[in-house]
Amino acid sequence: MRAAIIAVGSEMLGISKVDTNSLEVTRHLEEWGVELVRKSVIGDHAADLGRELRETLDSCDVVIVMGGLGPTEDDVTKDVVAGVLGIPMREEGEVLAKMVALFANRGYPMPETNRKQALVFEGHGYLRNPRGTAPGFHLEIDWSGRTRHLWIFPGVLNELRGMLEADFGPWLQMLGLPRRHWRTLRIIGMPESLADEKLKAFYEKYRDTPVTILASRGEISLHFYALGSEDEAYAKLLAMEADAREALGERVYGTGDDTIEMVIGRMLLSRGETVAIAESCTGGLLSTRITDVAGSSQWFPGGVVAYSGDVKMSMVGVDPAHIQQHGEVSEEVARGLAEGARRRFGATWGIGVTGIAGPDGGSEEKPVGTVHIAVASNAGVEHRKIYFAGGRENVRRFATNAALDLLRMGMRRA
Repeated sequence: MRAAIIAVGSEMLGISKVDTNSLEVTRHLEEWGVELVRKSVIGDHAADLGRELRETLDSCDVVIVMGGLGPTEDDVTKDVVAGVLGIPMREEGEVLAKMVALFANRGYPMPETNRKQALVFEGHGYLRNPRGTAPGFHLEIDWSGRTRHLWIFPGVLNELRGMLEADFGPWLQMLGLPRRHWRTLRIIGMPESLADEKLKAFYEKYRDTPVTILASRGEISLHFYALGSEDEAYAKLLAMEADAREALGERVYGTGDDTIEMVIGRMLLSRGETVAIAESCTGGLLSTRITDVAGSSQWFPGGVVAYSGDVKMSMVGVDPAHIQQHGEVSEEVARGLAEGARRRFGATWGIGVTGIAGPDGGSEEKPVGTVHIAVASNAGVEHRKIYFAGGRENVRRFATNAALDLLRMGMRRA
């Protein structure tokens, strides 16, 4: 069974907004073994959407359209579908009454323009939308003598998710296709090319199983799946995971939706330990990532964004002589930050980060992208000097990944 996704909205053709909704749909398709063969973004133009809809219905069994169901003039999805399929629309009283009541609860009357959202396709049902005003649709149609399934959803992510879980997912399950069982390994501390090289024997062994390796700013994810019953698939996935771990070793830090900060938190919690931070060039990003993990207060007492030299000395206790002799971006200052954070917050571990994120501030001796990272414990201080390219945001993200991994490896050895 072949599927296509059409995201509707001119805003996604510019630089201000990216189509991420299709990822939600793709997740459901992959889980239930439906092959996604086409994905497109179409502006709010009826003629363009009509052409795309006809082409996808010609070649795909399932077509999912997202967006264009709002009350404004540029919301053209239903009009286009009605024209392409030759299905008239009618006003649905239940949908209209819900909208009127919703606006009344907000304290003002429903604008007349919202009335178009109550239009549904004559002779077809609609999907209720408990999280918004626009209903969705599942139209089973005859297209040139072939059965096609056209799904239409709002473009608002929260509303889309609700309908996917309530309507789309259960329908896919009823198709009886072989279910895909996915496994994802999370890798850190090596470039994609090196991971790919180490996995050559793995690829060869599982050449008949689709395997995908993806890199994203200092991290890598390895994705593979198995078809069949849950027990059979689970056994195969475990075997594949074991082989991948043997090839990659300690660079595998987690599975599934794990993040490095989540793994760090579980390690600290299981050991009854804590970590504190003193960061400079990362500007609080390292602390943000840690506190994004629910329950992090149990293992993260606090941190300091020590951006200036004065703060490094007064708040964290970095030796002024180290700053004078070596500069703020140096091994000595990173070590001082890590030890100072650990001491100031009474933590088991301390992380110190200092560097030049750019785009200015670099020199021949210390170019933009130079970062010093240190991790302190009662056993001493471990330091890394690393160069990161790719601009300010990249340097900060890579630096926080490297800092968390240095802590992870230190805990593994302790």
